[in-house]
Amino acid sequence: MKHIRLTLIILLAFNALSAQKKIEIPETSAVNWFVKRLPEQLERFHFKDLKSSKDSLNIRIWKRHEIFNLSCNNTFSSEFIIRTGGTDFVSTSHKFGEDISKALLTSFDANNMHKLKDDSFRGIDGSFIYIEIATKNKYKVVSYWSPSSDRSEDCKSLLQFLDDMHQAVNSKELYNTFLNSLPVGGYSWGMSSLRIERFLDDKAEKTDFYVMAERKIKRKLNIGKKTDHWKYPALIINHKPAKFDELNKYTKEDVVKFEILKPNNPQTSLYGTNGARGVIRVETKQ
Repeated sequence: MKHIRLTLIILLAFNALSAQKKIEIPETSAVNWFVKRLPEQLERFHFKDLKSSKDSLNIRIWKRHEIFNLSCNNTFSSEFIIRTGGTDFVSTSHKFGEDISKALLTSFDANNMHKLKDDSFRGIDGSFIYIEIATKNKYKVVSYWSPSSDRSEDCKSLLQFLDDMHQAVNSKELYNTFLNSLPVGGYSWGMSSLRIERFLDDKAEKTDFYVMAERKIKRKLNIGKKTDHWKYPALIINHKPAKFDELNKYTKEDVVKFEILKPNNPQTSLYGTNGARGVIRVETKQ
């Protein structure tokens, strides 16, 4: 009886061991950094841990401002997430059904994505892409630093899949919708910051200076209702960056200088990337 129990214990232990996934995680500083942060990110976005997933195939791609999930089991599903940077990030999620998900799985297979190997190239300007690939028996992570099609066949395959993915989910439209939905304020975006601005609502009470300024800004910089809110000019009041609603603090009597610099004006370079879409300069009686 003891021998039977011992045999059963050994068999159960063997089955449990054989059921475990084969884990492939490169020992590089970039991947180690990603793996260390991964539990926090999984909790933040309510993602399952792919190392323990029993699905036939899971693909998760992490880029600076987007996350893509593709799951294949009895059904096919995918999800595209856009997020701002920083700890106080804002995000939006879009889910897709079988047609788009199957098409992306076809692209995944056609580009031999399951054969991707970790890329050792590192640069100065750019960002990492991290890819998790999990089957029932295997889980691996690979990383790429700003992949270029002329660097390797793996980079070319990855870029082709990303291009197929962006086209399938219409990411350009999703990005525009997301950015235009953000509340007024500053956001971390890439290597710089993103500023969302809006003019006051038509029903808002406005000063005579605000009414004049809004009319001239819209006309001179060709800003209309369809202008993206992240493409507004920079506003400088008394030599400091300001929000557009701050124009409503002043009357014409308060303002001693008001000028609009178009994007091609050399003086806009004084304000860096913030001045790329023009600059509004206001000086008041202080």
